[in-house]
Amino acid sequence: MFDEFAPALPHGGDLTYASAVFGEPDEPWQDLSTGISPWGYRVINIPSHVWRDLPGANTLLCKAAAEYYQSRPEFVVPVPGSQFALGQLPLLLPPAAVALPVIGYAEHAKAWQQAGHQIVFYDAIAQLCQLAEQATVTHAVVINPNNPTGEVCPLNTLEFLHSILPGVVLVDEAFIDALALPSAVILLPSLPRLCVLRSVGKFFGLAGVRLGFLLNSAELAEPLRQTLPPWAISHPAQWLGERALNDRAWQLAQRLRVRDAQQQLLTLLQRFVGAQCTLAGGGLFVTLRGPWHTLRHLYQRLAEQGIYTRWCHWPEPTGATVNADAWLRFGLPTDGGTRLARVLTTITLEE
Repeated sequence: MFDEFAPALPHGGDLTYASAVFGEPDEPWQDLSTGISPWGYRVINIPSHVWRDLPGANTLLCKAAAEYYQSRPEFVVPVPGSQFALGQLPLLLPPAAVALPVIGYAEHAKAWQQAGHQIVFYDAIAQLCQLAEQATVTHAVVINPNNPTGEVCPLNTLEFLHSILPGVVLVDEAFIDALALPSAVILLPSLPRLCVLRSVGKFFGLAGVRLGFLLNSAELAEPLRQTLPPWAISHPAQWLGERALNDRAWQLAQRLRVRDAQQQLLTLLQRFVGAQCTLAGGGLFVTLRGPWHTLRHLYQRLAEQGIYTRWCHWPEPTGATVNADAWLRFGLPTDGGTRLARVLTTITLEE
C-alpha cells in the first residue's frame, strides 16, 4: 500500500492520509510528522472584539517582532505564514539561476521553479560556496537549520555569500528559535540583499494562526508588502502573535522544554537505531539518515502501530544506487518517548 502512495506524499500532519495508507491504529495516532512544537503558546481569554472586528494596522505586532528578532520595525514584513513569503519572493525577482539544497523543504524549489528561475541544487553549504565562487548562480536559498538534515550555515558564510553573489540570499530560519544559534537577522543592516524568513507556527506551536515574517533592510521589504491583500494578517493572529513574541518567560520555559525533549529523543533513537543510522537534531525535530530501504521499513512499521513520522521521500533508488541514503524525521513526543520506545522494541530493522 505504501508504495502506491509514495509519489504523492503530503506534508506532515495529514492523519487522514496516514489512516488511508496504513489503516486506523489500535491506539490513537501519535503524530511526530510535523516538527511543530507539541507545546503551544497558551490561547486564553481572547476578547470578543478580536473575532468581531477587522484587523487594523499591525504596528504593535511589528514592534513585538522587531524586539523578539532583535531587528527594526521597518525591516519587518508580517505575512500570513512564512509559506506566503516563500512563494512570493521569487516572483519579485527577474528569472535567474538560484542555488537550493537538494535535501530540504521542497516548497522552496517549487516556488522558484514556478516563477521561472533555473534551479541549481547543492548537497551541502561547502558546495554552495563553490557555486558562488564559480559564478554559477545569482541567488541562493539557505535553510538554517536545514529541514530535515539539521545542517547549519555560520553567519560568516552568509556574509561571504552575500559579498560574492549579485542577487538575493534567502535564509529560512523556521526552526531556529529552539536552538542556541545566532540569527542572520543581525546581519541585515549591512547586507541589503539578505532576506530572512521567520515562523511563529513552529516554536510557539501556533501553526494554525498562519503568521510569519520576512525581514529585509532595503530592497524587498516594501515590494513584498505591496503583494499583501487587505487584512492579510487576521485579527486573532495579530493579537496572539504580539503576546507570544513579548512573553519572555514563556519563551525561556519553552526553550528548556524543547531542549530536554530533543535530548531524550536523540538518546532514545541512538539506543535503538544508532548502529544503522546517523542522527541530526534540529531543535524541534530529530532526523535519522541511513539506507533507503532500512528507513522505509522503519517508517512503515511505526505507522502500522500508530506512530506517524515524516518520510522525507525521494524516488526509490534502483540498480547501482539501491543503497542510497534516505532521511526519516521525528517530531518531539510529549510523553518523553515512552510509546515510541515500546514500539521500537518490536521492530527489527532491515539491513
